[in-house]
Amino acid sequence: MKRVCIVVVITSAFVLVPLAGQINSPLFLYEKSELVIETEDGATATFKVVVVTRSEDLAQGLMNVQFMPLDQGMVFLHSTKREVSMWMKNTHVSLDMWFVSETGLVTRVVSKTQPESTDLIRSGGPVLAVVEVNAGLSSLIGVTAGAQLRHRVFSNVSKD
Repeated sequence: MKRVCIVVVITSAFVLVPLAGQINSPLFLYEKSELVIETEDGATATFKVVVVTRSEDLAQGLMNVQFMPLDQGMVFLHSTKREVSMWMKNTHVSLDMWFVSETGLVTRVVSKTQPESTDLIRSGGPVLAVVEVNAGLSSLIGVTAGAQLRHRVFSNVSKD
């Protein structure tokens, strides 16, 4: 009986450590808002996203997240349009990244990023934001450069 209890305690400790990273992610700490993407073929999809702007949240991003619901994502919003580099350090889930202009136009899509990689993923030009969603959703929905995002942070949407 003691052996079973010890195994349970040890197993519980290993489960709680990753859970803490999950719970403390900006993805789960902040309010979500609706982001709509329209592909060049006219298909649309809606996501619930967290918009991060603080430097510490931009740096943390989705690090330590073990899973992300399919209908959710994160918008990394920068104060000005600029060349952006991302990486997957301490990120456990594969992601698709959409590099986005100030008008919400997707300028580059990087699909199925490699978890834990420290290789830089570059925007390929100045962008205002990067949106991260679960890997494979870009091809499933048909998101390519030229797709249009609608969200309050882009200049194509009324700020009412």
